[in-house]
Amino acid sequence: MSNPDQLCFSIGRPLSLLLEEIQKTSRHPHLRKAATQMLESLRVLERANETGISKSAKTKEAIYEILTK
Repeated sequence: MSNPDQLCFSIGRPLSLLLEEIQKTSRHPHLRKAATQMLESLRVLERANETGISKSAKTKEAIYEILTK
């Protein structure tokens, strides 16, 4: 079950901040590793977005949506 207080706390916060919190606060090594990998992936998407690697409008939109969550 979802906790409404937790959902309110995370709405509007960038995904990168939430992942950094997992890295810093989780005691579970698999969660820390997953958060690290997701942050690395976000950085790749940021670079792709900045350099305009993708020519597809759908891909650009998807990257934008991921980066603004």
